[in-house]
Amino acid sequence: MPVTTFLRDMFAPGYDTFPTKHVIFDFKKNKQRVAPFVAAGSGPINIRRDGFRTEIYEAPFINLSAPYDVDLLQTRLPGENVFGGLTPDERALQLMQQDYMELDDMITRREELMIAQMLQYGIATITGYVDDSATVVRTDTIDYGFENIINLTGADQWNQSTSKKYNDLEKAVTTSRQAGYNPTAAILGSEAWANMRADSNFMDKYMDLRYAQFGAINPQLNIANGNGYIYIGRLTELGLDLYRYDAWYFDENDGKMKPYISPEKVIVGPENIAERLYGANTLIPQGSDNFVTIEAPRATKVTIDRNNDTKSLIVKSRPVPQPFDVSAWAVINTVTT
Repeated sequence: MPVTTFLRDMFAPGYDTFPTKHVIFDFKKNKQRVAPFVAAGSGPINIRRDGFRTEIYEAPFINLSAPYDVDLLQTRLPGENVFGGLTPDERALQLMQQDYMELDDMITRREELMIAQMLQYGIATITGYVDDSATVVRTDTIDYGFENIINLTGADQWNQSTSKKYNDLEKAVTTSRQAGYNPTAAILGSEAWANMRADSNFMDKYMDLRYAQFGAINPQLNIANGNGYIYIGRLTELGLDLYRYDAWYFDENDGKMKPYISPEKVIVGPENIAERLYGANTLIPQGSDNFVTIEAPRATKVTIDRNNDTKSLIVKSRPVPQPFDVSAWAVINTVTT
């Protein structure tokens, strides 16, 4: 099954690369300013530039390695015939191909998770090992200055019968439109969708009308891309397609499976509101004595230790998501604790 990239494909499909390990961030908030009038014959008015700042970040570093030694290559692979199977040379090639796909998938999941964090919290948490034994951990945070968070409390929470779910979605849509955007998608966490589905008042009033087409429910599971997502339906008046993103990842920090979208959250926004930035990686390619800087989403090389008869496949990447405008989308915390 391919790795799920639903959020990346919808919200950050494009990318840009840099010739250094540092990337440039442009932080923008659209204020929808209106041109002022001036008296006839007067000079032009200088417009103050605001809502824009630039910062330079060192892109977080991913450096993965898959080692191969003699003992590994002399052992039968899963599914390989016991007799008349592959030679060690053939196993090395097959293992290297499988390992590259696995390492690339791991990096893709990290990209998806960083985009999920950016959309839900307005930050990207970078946690990584700083020693070869993978025991010492360092955590950094990129704060995008996101403010469009709607926190529901008390009787307004979606697990309460008194909640006004349609009004909350409309408020999120309005928040995005005030910044000059037209939101088209609402991504619901599992609990947010469960509470919406259990609300007969919402479902009957907005999703089950026969003659006034406010919306329609038509759940469809899509598994063509990784874990898949569920298309729930459409709220026509708001112009929103509703989705439940049913995808999980394994958190190495606590050894638990976690959803990319927190169960109680709802993300409302337009598509293509961000991009992925990649810093460069400098390495010495196999068969060369010179350093080479790779400006690309992935940098790959194979190292050989002839003294110990070992080989390693190494895949490097420096990804970080950047929103074009941090006011373009909104988040609803449907249940607060």
